[in-house]
Amino acid sequence: MRNKIYLSSKDIYKIDQLTSDKFLIPSFILMENAGKAAAEFIKNYAKKRRFKKIIVFCGPGKNAGDGFVLARYLYIWGFDVRVIILPKKVEYKGDTALNYEIIKKLKIKITKFNKKIKFLINKYDIIVDAIFGIGLKREVEGIYKEAIDLINSSNKVVFSIDIPSGLQADTGEILKTAVEADYTLSMGFLKSGFKNRFVRKYLGKVKIIDIGYPPLKLFF
Repeated sequence: MRNKIYLSSKDIYKIDQLTSDKFLIPSFILMENAGKAAAEFIKNYAKKRRFKKIIVFCGPGKNAGDGFVLARYLYIWGFDVRVIILPKKVEYKGDTALNYEIIKKLKIKITKFNKKIKFLINKYDIIVDAIFGIGLKREVEGIYKEAIDLINSSNKVVFSIDIPSGLQADTGEILKTAVEADYTLSMGFLKSGFKNRFVRKYLGKVKIIDIGYPPLKLFF
């Protein structure tokens, strides 16, 4: 089964590229599928517990794009949603930039990360981690470390999108700090680093999210 396969970040990037180049499925559709499917999972979880307020932490890259799509759908479905932007200078590109503009047009609450977030977070039921994805190679520092440490000390339910931020996708190495998720919503496939036993406390329960990739046999 596809969802039992562990893939390296190199293989996943190859699949992403070929999905667009060979099979003509735009990357924007994959991001839309990823964000919507993750939002549906969180919606079902929240409704069972009567949770209404969701805060989404978004980093500097494509993982944030999934977060923006997710935030949009949860907002449309009636949840009280706030997006926290971590980069000091917003320089989103491509699909991520477009999805950022969409949530601004919808007037979804957007807040730049600041010292007061630690008080704001107490008002929310669920935290979504869309800070870093599978491309992270360097140690987590500065405001990103602050945000991850804040999430970990919040005592809130945490969903990580694709991979807990701070976890190295291929090795499972903790890059100084990492989100300790209750649920990891892994896009398409499990990551190679998930095989390491010591990362289990960071992953929580892992759920595979089908984002519409063609069958794996067409890539290798």
